[in-house]
Amino acid sequence: MEKNVPITEIVSKSKVTVTTRDRISSVYQLMKKLQLKHIPVMNADKVVGIISRRDILQLGFGYEYDGHEDVELGMFDMLQADQVMVRNPAWVSPESTLEEVVGLLTRAGVLALPVVDGNRNVIGTVDINDVLLFLLK
Repeated sequence: MEKNVPITEIVSKSKVTVTTRDRISSVYQLMKKLQLKHIPVMNADKVVGIISRRDILQLGFGYEYDGHEDVELGMFDMLQADQVMVRNPAWVSPESTLEEVVGLLTRAGVLALPVVDGNRNVIGTVDINDVLLFLLK
C-alpha cells in the first residue's frame, strides 16, 4: 500500500455544502439528487459539521423498500442541519496523505472527513469507502 498517496487521488469532489439552518428534508433531497453520501455543513464561511445519509436514515424515519432507501420527508421539515450534524468535525487538506486520513478517521471514530483547502473552501469529502475502493485497485 502506498501510504504517501495524496488524497486528491481519492477524494469525492463536490463543493456542495448546506448551512446550519437548512431543513433536513432539503438536505436529504439534495444528497439523493446528487448521489452524495456526506455533505459538509457551513456557518458563514466555516465548516461546523458534516451530515451523512446514514445520520438521516438513523433518525428513525428512514426505510428501505424494494432496494431503494427513502425517508418520510414531512417529519424532516421540523429539523435543521445543526440538529443532526456531527459537530466540529476533524477535516483534512488536499495535501493530506492516505496514511494521515486513515489515522484521523480511526482516531476520530468517524466514517468521513471534509476536505478543506488553505482558504477554508470545501473541496469535497473523503470517507472510508473511498479509501477501501482505492486500495482495491
